[in-house]
Amino acid sequence: MLNIAITAGGTSEHIDGVRRLTNISTGLLGWYCLETILDYFCAEKRSDFHVTYLFTETAFRKALDKEQLPFVDFVPVTDAESVYHAVDALTKSVPVDFFIHSMAISDFTLAYVASTEELAKEINSLPYSGDAGATVREVLENPENRYSLTEKIPSDHNIILGLRRTQKVIPLIKRNNPNTFLVGFKLLKDVPEEELIRVANQLAEENGCDMVFANELAQLGESNHLGMLIRSGKVVDRPIGKKQIAEAIVREMMKQGGNK
Repeated sequence: MLNIAITAGGTSEHIDGVRRLTNISTGLLGWYCLETILDYFCAEKRSDFHVTYLFTETAFRKALDKEQLPFVDFVPVTDAESVYHAVDALTKSVPVDFFIHSMAISDFTLAYVASTEELAKEINSLPYSGDAGATVREVLENPENRYSLTEKIPSDHNIILGLRRTQKVIPLIKRNNPNTFLVGFKLLKDVPEEELIRVANQLAEENGCDMVFANELAQLGESNHLGMLIRSGKVVDRPIGKKQIAEAIVREMMKQGGNK
């Protein structure tokens, strides 16, 4: 039995009861990867596979054929923390053979919201002694005067958002399942191709990615989306269009063990 996992969409981090921090990911590429995998096994007349599809609420989806549904488990997630726990649980309980990690996960989540006026007062009242910078930093990381995040934040004051880093999800995958074939993704903005390849190779080295799809923000689009599929430090394909990208990823992936 081949176990395959796909993440798709962009996470959403709550600011208050009505506002969120999110990103531009549509989840369409992840969906195309799912469709391509289902088509691949159908063409091979194989039923010895299962896909776990982790998706956010804004990710593109459409109905599957009733013949396809038994092969897919849909797992909804919301923010970066929920993705971390879902991937951790999955990779600890299932020997995942292939993992396509296309989800755009926020690098930061909300720590607090404070009015600039109240924050300035708190900093101004500090009893400075010794390392003043460390004292100010402590307030900036954890101010006493902050808004509740369960209700709508008033709009009659200027505010400051305090953000903290989220836990990285991609290192979990190979840590929990060392034999997983891992496909990572890297998106950068306004960089030359050489730098994009360098950063993609760094991602692969640090997280055990067997393959990375790398692209530049200006290259995003439905039909003209283009980028580079990188394996072992070399560009192995330059597909154009989201569906063609998904087909290239699955084709290269299945070369590495689709007949297990």
